[in-house]
Amino acid sequence: MSQRRLAAILSLDVVGYSRMMQNGSASLLKTLNALYRDLVTPLVEAHHGRVVKLMGDGALIEFASAASALETAVAVQKRLRAPDHPFQFPERIQLRAGVHAGDVTSEGEDIFGDGVNIAARLQSAAEPGGVLVSRMLSDLAGADHATLLRGEGLHTFKGIAQPIEVLSVDFTDAHASKSRAVFVETQQIRYCRANDGVNLAWNAVGEGSPVVKAPNWISHLELDWRNPIHAPICTSIAQKHRLIRFDARLNGLSDWEAETVTFECFVDDLETVFDAAGIERAAILAISQGSAVAAAFAARCPERVSAILMIGGFALGRAKRTSPKDVERARALREMMSAGWDDEYPSLRDLMAEVLAPGASQEVRRQYGEDMRHMISPRNLGRYREVLDDIDVRDLLPRVKAPCLVCHATGDRMQPVEQGRMLAKGLADATFIAYESNNHGMPDNDPEWPRMERDALAFLAEHA
Repeated sequence: MSQRRLAAILSLDVVGYSRMMQNGSASLLKTLNALYRDLVTPLVEAHHGRVVKLMGDGALIEFASAASALETAVAVQKRLRAPDHPFQFPERIQLRAGVHAGDVTSEGEDIFGDGVNIAARLQSAAEPGGVLVSRMLSDLAGADHATLLRGEGLHTFKGIAQPIEVLSVDFTDAHASKSRAVFVETQQIRYCRANDGVNLAWNAVGEGSPVVKAPNWISHLELDWRNPIHAPICTSIAQKHRLIRFDARLNGLSDWEAETVTFECFVDDLETVFDAAGIERAAILAISQGSAVAAAFAARCPERVSAILMIGGFALGRAKRTSPKDVERARALREMMSAGWDDEYPSLRDLMAEVLAPGASQEVRRQYGEDMRHMISPRNLGRYREVLDDIDVRDLLPRVKAPCLVCHATGDRMQPVEQGRMLAKGLADATFIAYESNNHGMPDNDPEWPRMERDALAFLAEHA
């Protein structure tokens, strides 16, 4: 006889299950059995839940408490975020999780109804390694869990009559957040003058061996501490090194009225900041086009560069690539940016935020889109992008003698992973690592972030 009751439901799903099954079903199923046996089931039992059923590609789990369902989902995903978790096939196993509280109908050991359906829809919409939660579940879980969650707005799901307010779990490390707050409060903005008289804003935070951040995309020394691309890696490095950052000409706190902007200017400005900070030799943090700038500087001044950490980098700008589509995209992007940069929400800036950091929460991307308005003018943006699209440092790469770690996301929509591979192949001493992510730069909410952070810090510890 069927019965109805209120329950908190956790739905889990294995990311890429069908694709992985084609590469060895027996080995995959063995790994997933170990995952459910050694990780999921013990955590469910510890939180007084019940595994309703295990499927090859997921699990349906019931709890009497909303807080317990949320805590279990977070605990499972935190364990799977560990850089060396044992559940590999041979790639890392990732899960999506959805959590909802609502009415369910039970028949024997099985459960059905809207509560189950909504949890499953949330799970399907979650990022790999992420947890999506309904507002109903969040409210029932209580205020103690509110700081874990970030708003993702109203979502409409197939088969669900009404839109549902959705939240995501924020996996940002509390210690990193505190360190970031300290850097924001204590940093001092300084200025130095480039060869052509342009004033460059720079600062230094942290202690230890120096790491200089090359100029990339657009930036703002004050706002970048909440930038989903810059903040995580800068925070981690500054906790162990003296990190020197600066805003490139035309943007941020540096001069917006520079008469000249060329790729050579970016390289010259990097050298100017080295001199202003009193640095004879240092490692370089290079994100996106900063990788090309760092490579050019290392080729010019090999004695001043001990190592280069490259993230989402490329050696060849869009306008220089062989694909006519890339050339056309470069032109179209410049025109759209110049015309629509100052639009209100939703703007081209918000689209850029989604392309650059799709794994960040909606709240974080919205703030990033708004911050971009204060980083650069529409006119300067057009001039800036033209320089970036014409980058070509392929001939310089063999002259870079410093060891390089080239990190790139496999699903990067801003700079395809093939660009990262090309960059690494051209360098004299490079290690290439691909990460299963869609982010151009790695937000600390990305499940691959702990692995990239480990790799980056280990590389700098050895070479910086």
